[in-house]
Amino acid sequence: MTIIVDESALTVQLTINEPNISALLDYEFVLTSQYSHQEVIMSPVSIIISNDRYTQLEVTFPTGFGDAHKNGIYNYEIRSTNAQFTTHGLVKIICEPGGQLGITNYTSTPDTEERVADVYYRPTY
Repeated sequence: MTIIVDESALTVQLTINEPNISALLDYEFVLTSQYSHQEVIMSPVSIIISNDRYTQLEVTFPTGFGDAHKNGIYNYEIRSTNAQFTTHGLVKIICEPGGQLGITNYTSTPDTEERVADVYYRPTY
């Protein structure tokens, strides 16, 4: 999925392949950077339509998001606040150019931080 975030129109509509989502629950849209592993949580999420094939949502991005250098591939998660529903996937974010560059240090996941390889040598006879 690709989302174009314009600072003049921060509310965007998304369509996901998730049928029959209850409109009675409160949802939040969470973007997690694959580079810095920082989350951006957008809440509330409005369900426009949900049927047997798909669900259309409306998400409002925070002010300043469209002017920031946030272009890239993100992990997204749509979850209910009471943990009854969750879905996730990849999303490409395209923003307007401009804003601060902002330097964020790369943070690797703890699973790969201490990864050590074993090397075996073939003996020579």
